[in-house]
Amino acid sequence: MEKQQKKEGVCCLLGLVVLLMLTIAIVFCSYTLYKSALSLIPRVEEEATLSLEEILAIENETEDVPDGVEVADDVTMPSEDAELLESNDNIINILLIGQDRRPGEGRQRSDSMILCTINTEKKTLIMTSFLRDMYVDIPDWNGRSYQDNRLNVCYALGGMGMLNTALEKNFGIQVDHNMEVDFSGFKNIVSLFGGVSINLTKAEAEYLGQGLKEGVNFLTPDQALSYSRIRYIDSDFGRTNRQRKVIMSLFSSVKNMSVSELTNLVTTILPMVTTNMSDADITNYMMKILPILSELQITTQYIPVDGSYRSVYIRGMAVLVPDLPTNIAVLKKTLG
Repeated sequence: MEKQQKKEGVCCLLGLVVLLMLTIAIVFCSYTLYKSALSLIPRVEEEATLSLEEILAIENETEDVPDGVEVADDVTMPSEDAELLESNDNIINILLIGQDRRPGEGRQRSDSMILCTINTEKKTLIMTSFLRDMYVDIPDWNGRSYQDNRLNVCYALGGMGMLNTALEKNFGIQVDHNMEVDFSGFKNIVSLFGGVSINLTKAEAEYLGQGLKEGVNFLTPDQALSYSRIRYIDSDFGRTNRQRKVIMSLFSSVKNMSVSELTNLVTTILPMVTTNMSDADITNYMMKILPILSELQITTQYIPVDGSYRSVYIRGMAVLVPDLPTNIAVLKKTLG
């Protein structure tokens, strides 16, 4: 449980990556500096393949089942893949993946998955959080078949490609590219802002302690990290909502930063980002996004939506079983 808690809150950092994708070409206005900035980003050439022992350890991980909770047999998933959401040249789908990999560890589960959908015609950015414990159909990968499982095991088992395939198979989403962010530098990044302003509820303030009160508080990096991890006063849905609040607060702070401050921010974050995008891909996105940057409207949502899932234990796993047709309908309405 302690390890799980330490992994929470990654998407607060992920949200900053989107903003940096939009500002990097402005900050590094000369070609030489721009290319130098891009060179800081680690690239994914080929996804590492896990050993059979590692695969079985991920597949067979369970937890204690509390008394009095609903225990279900394996849920039957749809026999056919989801219909692909409509797309065109105006829509860019970048999936941000967060994990808390420690030194010496291999690829971990994706504890945060945020699909950033940029519509250059409508001038919108929609950030869709996919909850990690959703029970979905796991695609065959590297010649091996898998049982249905939590969505977040896909990244551990097969990296970006397998996770992208799972989202396409279950929700009809076509991911263009990926960015993976390590959580280790979160506090350093918040330090660049001097902290973050958050409106705390009474329950959140009491949980954090340290003299914090209900209402607007300016959180230190340590407090911001603790805030983004809070889950046990409500649920994982509450946790993702708190993370979105941190993202939007940091966005507001960025708007007031000077060029030198933005440069420092960019050079601090980029080495923590791993992507399968080439320099040409990033430049192409910048050419499409920069003309609408000042008008871009940002909204957020999460999947599964309220009232469209049930919480059960399957094979010793606490999971959310989503009503796929309902959630796909929401995605078609908001992203298609």
